[in-house]
Amino acid sequence: MQDTLTHSDRLLNLLDKAYDAPFRPDSFHELMTAAHDFYFTEPDDFSSHALKQADYENNATISSHLSRIERLLNERELENRAHPGNINSPALSSLLVDPATGMVEGNARAKEFFNHGFPVHIKHLNLDAASRNQLLKMAKGAVAAGDFRSDICLVKRKEDAAAHLAKCGKWVSSEYTSGAKPRGLAVSIVHFEWTAEALQFCQTMFDLSVSETEVLAALLNGKSQPEIAEARFRSVETIKSQSKAILRKSGCRKISDLLVLATTYGLLVDPVKAHPGNSRAGVPFFARPDRILTRPDGRKISYGVFGDPAGKPVLFVHGLVQGPFFPADMIEKFRRDGIRVIAPSRPSFGQTDVPEDWNAFDDVVVDDVKLLLPEITREPVTVVAHQGGVSHACRIAHALGTQTKNMVMVGAGIPIDEKKHLPHMGVQTRIAALGVKYTPRILETMIHIGIVNWLRKGLRPYAEHLFSNSPTDQAYLDDPRIYAICEAGILHMIEQGAKAIIYDGKAAMADWESDFLKLKCPVKWLHGTKDPIMRYDFVQEFVAAHGGAPVELIEDGGNTMHLSHSDIFHRVIAEAVSG
Repeated sequence: MQDTLTHSDRLLNLLDKAYDAPFRPDSFHELMTAAHDFYFTEPDDFSSHALKQADYENNATISSHLSRIERLLNERELENRAHPGNINSPALSSLLVDPATGMVEGNARAKEFFNHGFPVHIKHLNLDAASRNQLLKMAKGAVAAGDFRSDICLVKRKEDAAAHLAKCGKWVSSEYTSGAKPRGLAVSIVHFEWTAEALQFCQTMFDLSVSETEVLAALLNGKSQPEIAEARFRSVETIKSQSKAILRKSGCRKISDLLVLATTYGLLVDPVKAHPGNSRAGVPFFARPDRILTRPDGRKISYGVFGDPAGKPVLFVHGLVQGPFFPADMIEKFRRDGIRVIAPSRPSFGQTDVPEDWNAFDDVVVDDVKLLLPEITREPVTVVAHQGGVSHACRIAHALGTQTKNMVMVGAGIPIDEKKHLPHMGVQTRIAALGVKYTPRILETMIHIGIVNWLRKGLRPYAEHLFSNSPTDQAYLDDPRIYAICEAGILHMIEQGAKAIIYDGKAAMADWESDFLKLKCPVKWLHGTKDPIMRYDFVQEFVAAHGGAPVELIEDGGNTMHLSHSDIFHRVIAEAVSG
């Protein structure tokens, strides 16, 4: 019967599965099957003729359906985050505050943290009076104010000197219909003990003085600036000045952002402090792109500088899923060999702001680098194109002109030929290849569904799903050094939603051959024999046709090859820098 369906029938089947997904998280496989049937109407025909003939992006009926599905997803996502029974994180105490009754519900971790049962009236909640009043005020605001979305605050238990970071958002009822009204406040509390080691790490990362570190420690423990001034025998103006210096050095605009960033660093230093018994105790530290440059137009660019601060510059144009993250041992090798890796996050990834005009995404990527690079170096740079970042890397290398010393292609693939390459790709990659090109709005909704459903199951299952077509990379996930970066990369990728994935994917799947041919610098190719996106022989064929040097193959190298075979990756970068 399926063979007799028209393309319109297949679209309706896809939309039907998409409507079902918010309520049946385990139905994502059915959605992917329906998507594959929609994009590829014949089992052995991977052409896009049906998609080319239809203008799905400008179809008002389809757009209306997708908007409704997105609203259902948003409401379900809020419910999943808000309801204690649905929160599967031992690291978080989760509360629901009902301002109408004053009653508070809590999950199992909250019972341990507050040392009493739930539900409980807020006046009996084990928090100091200021914290209770703050949460109740925010709960009333969440119900009354239409523009209330989320906020960060510090809360303290009674007779507890330490303060704890709380993320607060609307608690939406379980009415999965458009326009469901918020019932109150959903609160997630991070448990973290500020050790001397964690504070020392923040001091190093933010380049703080001893005095500034002591002020930061007081802020992290919920002290006000007047309280800090009194305890330190300083004027309030002095403490305000030091607080501004801490914000400037950390790249944060406000204290609440600083609290989030510092706590993130603290969790990296010792994740066991956040949730005892965690099996990730042995995970090595890795560095994050947490520096911020504010453009003249006010947009923030997040970036990292790793290795030798005075070393030869390497611009790392990240791919997905790993993003601009590096393990400690690799960073130490960069430092030892006089290499300085500059790794920006592209628009809407990580902490980099969205572009003002999404249709100018590719140009904004180049502009961000052209504004960032002079702030760090004016030396010749080696541009590293990592996986799907390759089209951006080619445009950046061309825009930098003579400042581009050379390029290294790391699992970067080649321009996609739909008829030739798609049959050899996995199901997810095939769907993405056509989706970003012909039906980006539909694909964006599908990615949103995937994010909501898989994160509900946890990051590990999500990572395994992303690498489901690559047994090689699935095996590498058992390496804590690699998995920690994949996990961080997933969060970096989805932090601001699915739209950036679509526009980034458009660039990756576009024909960037003309951008490549504009390059005047030497290019080195590094590709894995088990790459799940592009077969290595296709890469060899493309490079040979364009007169390039032979591709260096990494045996058993997959999507994670720069981590799994980091010695080879580092050698190639070191050779490029010194060449």
